[in-house]
Amino acid sequence: MSEAQSVSFSKNGDTAEVSRLVPPRQKRLKLRHLLLALSFVLFVGLPTLLAAVYLFTEATDQFHSRTAFAVRSEEAPNPLDVIGAFTQTGSTAAPDSEVLHDYIHSQTLVQEIDDELDVRAMFNLPDGDPYFTFGEDRTIEDLIAYWERMVSVAIDSNTGVIEIEVRAFTAEDARSIAQSIIDRSAELVEDLSRVAREDAMRFTLQDVLKSEERLKEMRRQIREFRTRYQIIDPEANVEIQTGIVSALQSSLAESLIELETIRSYSDGEDPRIPNIERRIEAIRNQIANERGAVSSQSEDGRSLSEIIGQYEELLVDLEFSQNAYTAALASEEQARIEANRRSRYLAVHIPPTLAEQSLYPQRLVLLFVLLICAFAFWAVLVLIYYNVRDRR
Repeated sequence: MSEAQSVSFSKNGDTAEVSRLVPPRQKRLKLRHLLLALSFVLFVGLPTLLAAVYLFTEATDQFHSRTAFAVRSEEAPNPLDVIGAFTQTGSTAAPDSEVLHDYIHSQTLVQEIDDELDVRAMFNLPDGDPYFTFGEDRTIEDLIAYWERMVSVAIDSNTGVIEIEVRAFTAEDARSIAQSIIDRSAELVEDLSRVAREDAMRFTLQDVLKSEERLKEMRRQIREFRTRYQIIDPEANVEIQTGIVSALQSSLAESLIELETIRSYSDGEDPRIPNIERRIEAIRNQIANERGAVSSQSEDGRSLSEIIGQYEELLVDLEFSQNAYTAALASEEQARIEANRRSRYLAVHIPPTLAEQSLYPQRLVLLFVLLICAFAFWAVLVLIYYNVRDRR
């Protein structure tokens, strides 16, 4: 009971009043409630009040700039991409959007933009805001952490569109930082595209060089072969000798016919017979000499037939080298066309915007979040207190 209780009665016209004092337990209950109210003020009310004063009097307005872009390619779609959607096969390379997402939050990009625009100075304007400004004499790691607060990146997994929101203390600074991010991202995409083209051309160029060297080697061997044997075309020489032997055989056949004809009507004393016989003998000797030339050996002990066989092998190798070189050139041209089709570029469909009104910091939202967190912390402390009290 929170108040004292009294009982009144009347006896012989006199009125008496008896008062009963409040029990000690009720006094402790009243004290506990007072402490709970005081703790609520200390842990919830006071932090919320201080935060509200800071947010609405000291916090500096922040302007934002939004932009959106995507990486586009002229490469024809790969049929394995459709199969990979069901079988989880295909390329394992990270999409360009994820590469750009990591690049935008990388130390390389932050350092380059800081060197170009001096973002440290941009994030320190104006002075007097101890929480939302970056501060002086901070390390690059601190700048990266602050950059992640001021630059938000979102990726649409279905379309690959990258949306960026940059905040700064002036609208012009926010747009300048967003434009610099786009420029650096475009350079990265161009570098990746160039590397892809070089990788696609490297192997085909190596094949062309190998085929060209092989073709030069085969031509050199044929040139040395002709110089060694003093023969331009052994096959042509054989054809010439074959023609000579054929002509001699025809002449021999005519002479034999003529000899038989004369013998048929003469008595054997005809003076033309010895002349024809001597001519027949000379023709036969010449045929033997021509046939012997084919099997005769050169200075290195090789016969003409062996030389011809070696020459034919060289011709086969030369033809193979020429065909391989032609195929390598065709592959190089095809690879060049494919490499040009793989060219990627940055398509910006929302240029960096210039804000006219400050939307950050979101004071009411921050104040509400702080109130909820402070109340939750206070409630946890109260629950712990009652839990310990009940166990005594």
